[in-house]
Amino acid sequence: MYKLSFIKSDLKNIEPLFDEYLQTLTDVTDDFWEGDIIEADIYEIQKDESAIGFFSIANDKKLTSFYICYEYLGKAQDIFKQILADYKIQTAFVTTCDKLFLNLCFDFHKKIEMQAYFFDGTKKIQVREPEYKREFISEIKPEEITELNNKTENFFGIESPEAYIKSGQKIFRLAENDEDLGYGVIFRKRLSPEYYDCGMVTLPEHRQKGVGRSLQIHMADIIRENGGIPVAGCLYNNINSKRTIESAGRFSNVRLLNVWFVEKAE
Repeated sequence: MYKLSFIKSDLKNIEPLFDEYLQTLTDVTDDFWEGDIIEADIYEIQKDESAIGFFSIANDKKLTSFYICYEYLGKAQDIFKQILADYKIQTAFVTTCDKLFLNLCFDFHKKIEMQAYFFDGTKKIQVREPEYKREFISEIKPEEITELNNKTENFFGIESPEAYIKSGQKIFRLAENDEDLGYGVIFRKRLSPEYYDCGMVTLPEHRQKGVGRSLQIHMADIIRENGGIPVAGCLYNNINSKRTIESAGRFSNVRLLNVWFVEKAE
């Protein structure tokens, strides 16, 4: 009989296990999903003081990852059940490309809500030409970030020029006749650095003109020219964003689910 325990840890300590875990994912994710793991509390699953897996909990109640080594898969369901009970887990964010975690969530779920789409740009697909040529976009200067926040209701979440430089993000404006129409952002994924997220926001008075689509096409080209792979994500109910990303040549094989393990108050 072996002793099983859950020990508070961090991503650095579980790096070999986490690398194994990433290899089990069958498709792309986005930065939103990564953030829910990076910013969560990490726990090692230990057997006789040796790590055999891990899980992460965000906001004391949301499970955001679960992994266990192959030879212990027969115990995965019991271990998962114990984690739900010991930590009073209410929900989980799980992607449909995470087979083990997804199936364990199905085993114990009370309700499932659709949360987001993840879009893969590994293969460049031929689409119609962008409505605005690449000459219409330019990278912003750090000192412009406050102005952009005011125009976009703080869409980028960056408070200062210094924070923008430190973030490593690249924000682009699309403008015509010196009038800003919308903005796009590229940022490198932290856990899978070969992938780059593409986000965009179109100013309300310029929507339905191809602004977001043009930004997505040009940002994807910039990423590929620098040896990366463009990806994107959007909330499940944001149909306009979904259509924009799809019209730029990226399609989703993956959903993010919000799984409830307790009865949700309506």
